[in-house]
Amino acid sequence: MQYDYDIAIIGSGISGAMLGAILAKNGLRVVILDAGTHPRFAVGESMIPESGILVQLLARRYGIPELGYPGELNRLMKHIGTSSAGIKLAFSFAWNGKGREHDPSDLVSTPVLAPEAHLFRQDVDAYYVALAVRLGATIKQMARIKDIDADDAGVSLGLVSGESYRVRYVVDAAGYRSPVADRFKMRENAPPMQCNLRSLFTHFVGVKLYEEAIAGPETHGSPTHLAQSTLHHIFGRGWLWIIPFDNQPFSTNPLCSVGLQFDIGRHGPAKDPETEFRQFLRDYPSAARHFEGAGRVREWTVAPHLNYNSRYAVGDRYCLLGHAAGFVDPLFSRGLSITFESLNRVVPKILRAAKEDRWRKEDFASYQAYIDEVVRINDRLVANSYRAFESFALWNAWFRVWLSGSYIGVLRLRKILADYVASGDDAALDRAFEEATYAGHLSIESHKFEALFESAATTLESFDAGKTSEAEAIAVLQDLFSAAGEHLPLDFADFTNRFVSRPTAEFAASLLNWANNAPDGLRDKFARGPNAPGFDFQDQFRYGSRLDLIAQADAKLAEMRRRIGSGTTTPTQQMPVPEPAEQ
Repeated sequence: MQYDYDIAIIGSGISGAMLGAILAKNGLRVVILDAGTHPRFAVGESMIPESGILVQLLARRYGIPELGYPGELNRLMKHIGTSSAGIKLAFSFAWNGKGREHDPSDLVSTPVLAPEAHLFRQDVDAYYVALAVRLGATIKQMARIKDIDADDAGVSLGLVSGESYRVRYVVDAAGYRSPVADRFKMRENAPPMQCNLRSLFTHFVGVKLYEEAIAGPETHGSPTHLAQSTLHHIFGRGWLWIIPFDNQPFSTNPLCSVGLQFDIGRHGPAKDPETEFRQFLRDYPSAARHFEGAGRVREWTVAPHLNYNSRYAVGDRYCLLGHAAGFVDPLFSRGLSITFESLNRVVPKILRAAKEDRWRKEDFASYQAYIDEVVRINDRLVANSYRAFESFALWNAWFRVWLSGSYIGVLRLRKILADYVASGDDAALDRAFEEATYAGHLSIESHKFEALFESAATTLESFDAGKTSEAEAIAVLQDLFSAAGEHLPLDFADFTNRFVSRPTAEFAASLLNWANNAPDGLRDKFARGPNAPGFDFQDQFRYGSRLDLIAQADAKLAEMRRRIGSGTTTPTQQMPVPEPAEQ
């Protein structure tokens, strides 16, 4: 059988381009087909600790240092350019009541230890397309697919232009508009989802950041500037993202990514995006102050139904990569993490299939299982988060479910990376992913956390059904965190601590100590020994003094606790339960 290429990759975003680079580096003949061209607008901009570790694994395993750049702000700036990234020092969530000013005490923010990037995808994606070509892949832009036919011997792709290609295997990395999913009706009869969401997003210039628009650190009490975080303004069954690219001293990019998400059941179907955005600003005056003097630089992109799923993701001669298989919502910035874990899981299978010239979906079964679970769990996590948006008190309790699981998952991934750096054992690395107890889940390995997640999610679902009051739901969540105790790396039951973590060596050491003594028989999956590498806090990228901000935040927390202890302030006053959110 004659083939034009071994592998055809549909879609030249970051996932398709990285996959093309890896496969070409490993000697496969690769063509990347894309209906559009680069550079171009793309969303999915926020890195998280999980995604940074996962790209380091790809870079080390396949000997392509460039794959690790999204997890290293210094290298992004040096190699891709000063416009390629803003900085992310924290996840921040500011609760808003309709028609009210946002109270800076209605805020939670959790700093990350090592700075992450806000990726300007236009620059970053184009860089990885060029990398794939440099390593041997062929790129065909403006190549719209007309026909796809798969048989026992391969796949035939016909383009609108009249060109055609015969290949051994197809990977569809085209996201929602997946031609493979359309051709084989993979979205039909897909598993149902709890979420029912829509979105509108674009880029602005001149957006004021939190400290300019609302309040400074001396008022909000965060140990990091919120201007240097991924900021979420949350409200009844919806949220707004503000992801700046100009929020660190070396950036030359004036743009800011802005996106507005709604639960369709509460807010109805999509409307004219500009009209809807302006109405949102009228309804939420503190959020509106970010946009005084700001200008939109692109047309709105509207996703009238944001979340979707697929009946299956793998066939004998094709598979869907990451978001081509399913997507929920960008709330916790898990999109890039899922993309990079999908690559870590699927690339070894493709290389093995190419070597053996055996392309059976059964050999990709664990990848299929991962996709099924990661969509299911993320759907449940996000759906209950929208329910928790009803009040700050409920959100302050619920967000700790996501955060505690994420901490455990990051510690597990750090162990996987440390083991691979020490051994270089590809088979052991594959086993770490293949044999994960909870593939696709936040914690990856923790029985106690996954039981906590199940109980917490059931509680929020009961609250949504009107069977559990808000106060009862908060009490249940606090009891769950208290009971989990030693099985969590931090005290998540202390609801007075709205900022949870600190970017210090001492805080990092406490996490390492928990990992080195992980309970429930999990020590071997977390322990890295006493001499694990420290963190570079990259203070040159920060606004203000990191240590001064931490000291200020600690002093404010201590004063608030003294007031609670003296009876002049109660925990309920610190976490007010407002009037019911608008219906």
